[in-house]
Amino acid sequence: MKINMQQLMENYFPLALEKTKELIKIKSFKTEAKPKAPYGEGTKEVLDYMIKLGNELGFKTYQDPENRYGFLDYGDDDKELFVILCHLDVVPTGNIEEWTTPPFEPLVKDGKLFGRGSFDDKGPTMMNLYGLKYLKDNNFQSDKYKIRMIFGLTEETTWESIRAYIADFGVATAGYVPDGEFPVVYAEKWIVDLDMHGTHPTDFEIKGGEAYNVVADYISYKGPKEAEIEADLNKNGIKTERKNGLLMVKGKSGHGSLPWLGVNAATHLFQAMKNVGIKHKIVDFMCEHIHNNHNFSQVFPNIEDETGVLTQNLGIIEIENGKQRLAFNYRVPVFTEPKEKFIPKITEEIKKYGLTSEVMAVEDSVYVPKESEMVQKIMKVYQEVTGDLKSQPLAIGGGTYAKAMPGLVAFGAEFDINRSTMHAYNENVPIEDLEKMLEIYTKAIVLLTK
Repeated sequence: MKINMQQLMENYFPLALEKTKELIKIKSFKTEAKPKAPYGEGTKEVLDYMIKLGNELGFKTYQDPENRYGFLDYGDDDKELFVILCHLDVVPTGNIEEWTTPPFEPLVKDGKLFGRGSFDDKGPTMMNLYGLKYLKDNNFQSDKYKIRMIFGLTEETTWESIRAYIADFGVATAGYVPDGEFPVVYAEKWIVDLDMHGTHPTDFEIKGGEAYNVVADYISYKGPKEAEIEADLNKNGIKTERKNGLLMVKGKSGHGSLPWLGVNAATHLFQAMKNVGIKHKIVDFMCEHIHNNHNFSQVFPNIEDETGVLTQNLGIIEIENGKQRLAFNYRVPVFTEPKEKFIPKITEEIKKYGLTSEVMAVEDSVYVPKESEMVQKIMKVYQEVTGDLKSQPLAIGGGTYAKAMPGLVAFGAEFDINRSTMHAYNENVPIEDLEKMLEIYTKAIVLLTK
């Protein structure tokens, strides 16, 4: 099937862009469960919106009675299932003062669409939807597959949503996830969310961070030597402020899989505490193992393979007298440290500092050989649209819904990971990138479902 690019861009892209803006307005991060809203009212609202839009566009839709997930279908029920697995939830906004535009008031400025979820994953989701709408309007039919767009609601947190879908409907034959990088992700590290707990007496309180997979960038401190700590931080380029009687330390947010692109306010705080003479086991642990050490290298030296290096991110910290919690996110290369040895090594090391470990979540790895038919077809589409013959299939530390079903890969939507604003303040996506996404995904659906 030949794609009419003028028709796609003139008639479908403006609609996709406007609907993306409407989607951004919905505050769809996980909050307290309510009746018929197990992940909070925002996630129910965003699911209601997408199912209503799917109906208006003429697709068959399904909304879970408990509002845990939803999907829309195109094609005959007797065919195999090809899925486009998306998510509508977002990470929280963090320190709202760091946003130059309100996160849930979408704005196009300097050729970019700003707003929480504009890139992760509402923009790519909508480009897929309108690519499928174009194909439907032009009578495309796959001879092999029914195509299903699935909308998950807890990708940024527990993954309970997609697990509920799989329990009810099983897995697909093939498909992709528009929530990684271009050209295509053939491997993803396995991921561990791990809490470290302590019961030490302290004369200081430290709190901050919002999620395992976001660099902790805004941290409060109450305790001894506040003025000295503040001076040390400022001397080393870390900003601070006084708020509600607390010393607030300001770093830089970023995705937990790329912790070096952020600035972790908590680890810088601990280094400053050590610099001014505060002695404590947790201070020692943070300075010896965590601060400016994104690889836990003293415990796991030289862990690296074709899928990358081991990374660690401190996402949440809660310290008070007699009760401490440090919440970490680890991304482990596919072919290196065995799962059964990884946690015991951490547990043994942190015992020295009076800490215990608790595994909160584990996501398995993904590995689809570069030579596979799926990867090669995706590369063909990407090269055709972009003219980029140099880029190769990627391995990443990010954890996408490709982990949820065997045989799936992450396909886009980031063109340059070094400029990524995923999970960051002022999240945005270039309009021209959205246009390229629409073209790539429309053509890919045709080729991949042959």
